[in-house]
Amino acid sequence: MAEVQVEAVQEKLRLQQAALADFGLFAFRCDDIDSLLHRAAELVSGALEVPLVKVLQHLPERGEMLIRAGVNWQPGVVGHETFGDHEKSPGGYALRADHAVVSPDVDAEDRFAIPDVLRRHGVRSMVNVIIVGQGAAFGVLEVDAQELREFSDDDVAFLRTYANLLAAAIERVQTHDELRRSAREQGVLARELGHRVRNLLGLVRALASQTSVKDRTAEEFRGAFIDRLRALSAAEGLVFESSEERADPLTLAHEILAAHRQDDPAKIAIEGKPARLSARQARMFGLALHELATNAAKYGALSVAGGTVRVAWHFEQAEGESRRLAMTWQEADGPEITPPERKGFGTRLLEDVVAHELNGEAELIYETHGLRYHLTFPVDGERR
Repeated sequence: MAEVQVEAVQEKLRLQQAALADFGLFAFRCDDIDSLLHRAAELVSGALEVPLVKVLQHLPERGEMLIRAGVNWQPGVVGHETFGDHEKSPGGYALRADHAVVSPDVDAEDRFAIPDVLRRHGVRSMVNVIIVGQGAAFGVLEVDAQELREFSDDDVAFLRTYANLLAAAIERVQTHDELRRSAREQGVLARELGHRVRNLLGLVRALASQTSVKDRTAEEFRGAFIDRLRALSAAEGLVFESSEERADPLTLAHEILAAHRQDDPAKIAIEGKPARLSARQARMFGLALHELATNAAKYGALSVAGGTVRVAWHFEQAEGESRRLAMTWQEADGPEITPPERKGFGTRLLEDVVAHELNGEAELIYETHGLRYHLTFPVDGERR
């Protein structure tokens, strides 16, 4: 009789060792957490010869324990059934106790309440072991016997070892998932950055080719071109400094127009609510302000002592349409102006290029008392 008992114990230990070895090999190869948890439950069920095994995942933000994986449960239980994570539920009690919790007879259990789903499955005895690695506990590994069973110290030791191995495997999969997600995000960021650089270089080429050399020295051409690049640089810098990769037009306006407001900030009044412009929108908005200020300093209101400028914007939204930013640049008390006989690149930039790039509308109005420029464009949905 004693020999039979020894053989039974040895066979049980052999099954448990095989389960640990099989799971270790499977965990090394597996990259899917649901497959990992299901295989863990299968092997524990076979090693302890207990049909019902489950893995409870702790969801602290919901105050629940979800049956994330399991074997031999009725349809609709795994992936759906939840318990509270408080000490009145078996899993919650084990989580808070931070050690294996054995219930040889659930009818005599007075430490916590037995969930209805266990009653429906005829559970009579159970063991709960916490699954915890280097970080916060993932949850609980639970073995549910449908007959009264005295789980031995060896059984509990096996389950604790198994839970530790499972915790390490879960952390490995989660780490790999994070690395893959990070790699994808880096790839998306690299593609977005490449797209943005191509757009920017295209705009720089256009500025270089269109900045007029007629009646200009090389130094004058260089100065005009570099000033436009500075406006682009200011817009790009504000976008990159933002965690959302967006630029505020109010900050951008102060940045672009700072040189013209140094001696007297009242020369250019800036009024407008904050917004979030994409890189493309910020570039064109900044270029428009630069061209307007440069023109005003040479020929308009900023070229005389008493001249002033007011730049302001507000938001418009017609029913069923995207929100639009409407900006007006209004010069006053400057020299009398007339429409130019021919359009230079600055004029074409303001009237055509900016409007086209922003999918909006632009208008230059030459009034005798000062230039007026009106620009509208949609501000929702543009992310380039």
